[in-house]
Amino acid sequence: MATKHLPLDQLGWDHLRALLEVARGGALAPAARKLGVDQSTISRRLAQVEYSSGGTLFRRDRKGIVLTPFGREVFTRVEKMETALHEIQGLTADRFGQNAGTVSIATMEGVGAMLISRAVRKLHERFAAIEIQLATTSNYVDIARRESDIFVSFFEPPPKSLHTQKVADVHFHLYASASYLAGREIARPEDLAQDFFIGYIDDPIYLPSARWLEEFVDAPRIGFRATSMFSQLFAAQEGLGVVLLPSYAEAESFGLIRLLPDRSARVPLFISVQYDLQYLPHIRAVFDLLAQLMAEKLAAQQPMAPA
Repeated sequence: MATKHLPLDQLGWDHLRALLEVARGGALAPAARKLGVDQSTISRRLAQVEYSSGGTLFRRDRKGIVLTPFGREVFTRVEKMETALHEIQGLTADRFGQNAGTVSIATMEGVGAMLISRAVRKLHERFAAIEIQLATTSNYVDIARRESDIFVSFFEPPPKSLHTQKVADVHFHLYASASYLAGREIARPEDLAQDFFIGYIDDPIYLPSARWLEEFVDAPRIGFRATSMFSQLFAAQEGLGVVLLPSYAEAESFGLIRLLPDRSARVPLFISVQYDLQYLPHIRAVFDLLAQLMAEKLAAQQPMAPA
């Protein structure tokens, strides 16, 4: 079917949303899933926007579908329209006391399981009409491309169009099992110079963890690496070696012994949300309460050093 000529001011919001979602996802399929239509519909809508705007918006390369320079200019302006729409939705929801919808949260496995999942009950008690979707990943989540509404991480994402705030400092400690220690007393970092350590796989998202470990031991000898905090914890539980774990892992409940109890690495935890999405009451409500609940949990879990 031939593309019908429509002036830009007669295009529907569905056409412009197709532009936004393809630009963010780099392909037709994720945009179609997000918008609940098939790929041919997305393709037709993009063709209509290109025809009406009089320029090529996308090109294909090895990474998928990417914006042309002209497409980037159009995308930036349509994003501003989306921001204004979210602000209007926020005003409407506030006026009528509506606090419902879906909020997606992305974070690392350990934070998701040990902090966020334990806060969901209180979130549900306060906001029963809001559905929480939690995705745990070992990969960087580009929240600026709307891969998630909220992102919780140990690094502060580039500002771009994000609102980010610090939740709290998380204390990391060294742990080992009784079977691994075999009665040894660890009084100083030097006592660990020849020990076997467990750590994260060398990956940009985990590079800070290597620096945290070096706050305890110079050039630690790492013999096992994993992207999963639980894989590391269970390897240490089996007596494999010494592991660095956050306070929220509650390692003592798994039978691990905290080493050098008067020393810890303090690492800031951040929570981020899109600037425009923070105007939506249900997202702002979850953002604020989740940050509060995680901060309270972390404050209660900071272990006291023995007297």
